[in-house]
Amino acid sequence: MSVVGMGWCSTASASDAAGFIRQTVRESGATALTRLAVPGFRQGDLFPELVAAALEIPVFWVPENALQAVQALCQTISQKSLQKNGFAAVAEGCALAGAGPGAWLRAPRQTYAGITCAVAEREGIE
Repeated sequence: MSVVGMGWCSTASASDAAGFIRQTVRESGATALTRLAVPGFRQGDLFPELVAAALEIPVFWVPENALQAVQALCQTISQKSLQKNGFAAVAEGCALAGAGPGAWLRAPRQTYAGITCAVAEREGIE
């Protein structure tokens, strides 16, 4: 199972995000995408729902404790995100937490047009 974690800023476009995610997943060689994992501290923002609908997958809101638990497994650090949200790696953390125990990063954080995404994978089907 493959999960994409996503972060975004207010200027991001849902169609750009969906296209960027499709490209990132394809280039990573990931298996079928099963969910879009996003930070729970942004719950209430409709943007992830629009992106997930375009990708035809469900949204998974990652609780802050789960996001914190995987920070040491993340490959990149964003000082801006750390200062703003308290997490050094939102997209990677969401991907890993969304994929569950034993997940690994297939594609570390990628950025494009106000969007960050990362792809995590783990064995098994949910």
